[in-house]
Amino acid sequence: MRGFSLMQIAGIRVMIDPSWLFIFFLVVWSLATGYFPDVEPPVRGPAAWVLGVVAAALLFASVLVHELSHALLAKRAGIAVPRIRLFLFGGVSEMASAPQSPAAEVRIAAAGPLTSLGLAALFFLLLLTGAPSMVYGGDHVIGYLMAINLALGLFNLLPGLPLDGGRILRAWLWARRGDLLSATRTAGRAGSLVGFGLMGLGLLQLVVGRSLGGIWTILIGMFLHQAAGAGYETLLLRDLLSGFRVREVMSQPVIAVPEHASLEELAHEYFFRHPHGSYPVASGALFAGMVSLEQIKGVPRDEWARTPVRLIMTPAASIRPLRPDDDLVTAFEAMVRGDVGRLPVVDGGRIVGILSRRDVMQLFKIRSDLAS
Repeated sequence: MRGFSLMQIAGIRVMIDPSWLFIFFLVVWSLATGYFPDVEPPVRGPAAWVLGVVAAALLFASVLVHELSHALLAKRAGIAVPRIRLFLFGGVSEMASAPQSPAAEVRIAAAGPLTSLGLAALFFLLLLTGAPSMVYGGDHVIGYLMAINLALGLFNLLPGLPLDGGRILRAWLWARRGDLLSATRTAGRAGSLVGFGLMGLGLLQLVVGRSLGGIWTILIGMFLHQAAGAGYETLLLRDLLSGFRVREVMSQPVIAVPEHASLEELAHEYFFRHPHGSYPVASGALFAGMVSLEQIKGVPRDEWARTPVRLIMTPAASIRPLRPDDDLVTAFEAMVRGDVGRLPVVDGGRIVGILSRRDVMQLFKIRSDLAS
C-alpha cells in the first residue's frame, strides 16, 4: 500500500501519501518566500522558514480535522472508515460503502465544510483576543490559517463531485429521483464542469495576471475533472457486480508453489512460465502464504538455488484470504484498498481458487457491455 501510517484516531488509520511530501514542501516554500516576507511587519530569513513549517503543519492538521469530521459521522451512520489518506490535493476519507440514505449523505458531506468554516471562525476569534501577537509571527500564522480554512470550506461547497458540495447535490438529486446511480452521474458531470471552470480560471491567471498560481489552479481543475467520474464508476461497479460471490469468478485450478521449492524453481517453473506477479504458497494441501516477484527480486541471484520459498514468502498469518462465499464487491474493494492484484480463496485451510482484479474487471466489462 502506497504511503506510510502517521497515527490512528478512533480506530481510523491516518495515512500519508508520498505526494503529500511534495505539497508540504511547496507550501512551506511559498509561505517562507512569498507570504511572510510580504506581511507587515515582514518576516524574512530563517524565521520565515520556521514559521512556514509551523503554518504548513497546522494547515494539514486542519485538513485532517476536516476529514475526521466526515469519517466520524460516517462511522455513526454505520459505515466503516478504515483510513484517511492525506495526499497531493488535500485529503480523503476512504469509506467502505456509500451512505444508505440522502439524509445520511448530507450529514456526512456537510460536516467537512462546516468544520473548516468553524475553524476559520475559531482562528478569527483567537486573533481578536490578541494572544497570537505575543509570539513572534503568531498573528501572521493565525491569520493565514483563518483565511485558508475559510477558502477550504467555501471551495468544498462547490456543487460537483468529488467535492462535498457535489455530494450534497447528489443527495438532493437522489431524494428527488430515488436513484443513487443517476444522481451520482449528474453530480459527476457537474464536477467535470467545475474542473473545466478551474482550468479556464488557471489559464486566465497565467495569461492575464501572469501568476504562477494559475498552474496550481489548472492542476486542481484537472484532478477534479478526472475524479468526477470515479464516483460514478465505483457505484456502477457495485451495481453491476452486486449479488456475485467470489466462487463465481475465482480462477481454478490454482497454480500453487510448494513452500520447500527453491527460488530458482520459483523463477523458472512459475514466474517465467505464467503471467502472474504473485503465487499462493502451499504446505502440502494447506495454504501457507503468498510470494511475489518483488520478494524474489530482493534476493541476490547467486542465493536462489539454496533459498526456499518459505523464507521470503508473506506467511498466511499476515494475509486475510478470501472465502468462496464472500461478496465479490467487498472482496474487490479490499483488494483495491490493499493494493494487491491477486488474493487466494481458502476453504477449510485449503486453497480452492484465486481471485484477481483483472478477472473482476473482465466480468464488470461484460456486464457493462450487456447492460448498455
